[in-house]
Amino acid sequence: MSDVRTIPSVEYKDFSSRLHERYGQRDRVIKAQLELTYRCNLHCLHCYTDPYNSRQFFPRELSLEEIRRILDEMADLEIVFLNLTGGEIFTHPHFFEIYDYAYRKGFLLMLYTNGTIFTQTIIERLRQSPPFSIDISCHSVTEEAFDRFTHVPGSFRNFMKGMDLLRHSGLPFCFKTKAMNWNKDELPQIKAFVESFGQRFGFTTSLSPRLNGDLSSLEYRLSPEDISSLEGPLHEAEDNEPCQETDDWSVPPSERLYRCGCATNSIHISAWGELGTCTMQYERRASLRDYSVKDAIDKVFREIRSLRYSTDLPCRACEIHVFCDKRPTDARWERGNAEEPIPYDCDVATARAQRVLGRTLIHPLAKRQTKGGTPA
Repeated sequence: MSDVRTIPSVEYKDFSSRLHERYGQRDRVIKAQLELTYRCNLHCLHCYTDPYNSRQFFPRELSLEEIRRILDEMADLEIVFLNLTGGEIFTHPHFFEIYDYAYRKGFLLMLYTNGTIFTQTIIERLRQSPPFSIDISCHSVTEEAFDRFTHVPGSFRNFMKGMDLLRHSGLPFCFKTKAMNWNKDELPQIKAFVESFGQRFGFTTSLSPRLNGDLSSLEYRLSPEDISSLEGPLHEAEDNEPCQETDDWSVPPSERLYRCGCATNSIHISAWGELGTCTMQYERRASLRDYSVKDAIDKVFREIRSLRYSTDLPCRACEIHVFCDKRPTDARWERGNAEEPIPYDCDVATARAQRVLGRTLIHPLAKRQTKGGTPA
């Protein structure tokens, strides 16, 4: 008899809905993202963590003992979903010790990986204790473009070997695609590749500055016009890392600096043990080397919920803010002020809103007037 364990299949949206019905009204954290490491075998041009993918930074990462303690504390708080990410998770020297420990704690484990390190041994280890899901980054299916983007010759071939292993593994997985200016013409081929695995295709478009403030990753943004044209016909827009959540675009903006799902039911822990409310929220963090997980959540959530717009910059009263990808941390890096609008995001939001609403709108920044009465 095989000792391989299997998880009954269920649509993620249905499963997630049940959990949110059970826990969503309790105003408590049920989801956590843990960056195990900033180490990675690739150097993708858009990657926000890559500046710390260097040997000199590895000693700053959480130790195995610290990670176990954090997992214990999250389990005590009855956190349900645990996303293990990086960097590349399989480059962590203690990955399976961490994975097995978290599995025994009862977390529903979601893995983020670039898919280039899969071996038969890794597949078999995962089959013994299957994760809830595996998300594979798939930004190209062309060898030359793939290797150029990762800065690693042969990475495409390793990716395809990994996908062949995964295809026949019986493990639950899906693909994540970031649409950028260099791969936009390849999206139909990527879509066909993803669908050949029986998976639904979707993509995201937002890019963020790197963790050290380097803005070079933003050079790969799609134009607002490209985003508008792609989001309609190619797929029903979905956000693999949802931040903005709303049922009514016309709801007046609140005074909160963070108008998204920050400080509600999710946390993010960096590879250096800094706890925040989401992946790209770095305005307020608490070190888990100084605080327990519970105390860090209490501290950071209280601070994020208290942050308010203190200026009359356009974002404060923007009528189409629900279509916008702006994050205050990104604005701080790009504009020097977390409250400042990011013109690119304003352009994207306007294009999206006009497509959805079917009418021409006044651009948010066109309403910004100088003292002389002309647009700023």
